[in-house]
Amino acid sequence: MAEPTEVRRMDGAGLSDREQRAFSAIEAQLRQDRSLDRMMRSSPRRHRTVAAGLLGAVTAALFVAASVTVSHALIWAFAATWTLTVVTALPLLGGWLLRHWQQRDRTTGRNPDDRG
Repeated sequence: MAEPTEVRRMDGAGLSDREQRAFSAIEAQLRQDRSLDRMMRSSPRRHRTVAAGLLGAVTAALFVAASVTVSHALIWAFAATWTLTVVTALPLLGGWLLRHWQQRDRTTGRNPDDRG
């Protein structure tokens, strides 16, 4: 009689050894696809960048309109869109600065953990 195959359990569902090997092979092939990796990593950032740009334009237009008309509704609309713009743009700015500093450290040969 054949020995039972090992089954890995995840939340009640499992894969046989053969299925796990096939799954691992597929994962390895996908990890090697650099264009897929680049597309998967950059797409959400691109969408957030476009959203931050559009929010910035709307915020600027509302700022001008609120300044000229001194309408309470436009002032509150400006305040709301400015807040959304900042919340959307700050993570993008932080990510850009992090990538910029990491690139600078790579080109100068510095260890990012070194202080000073």
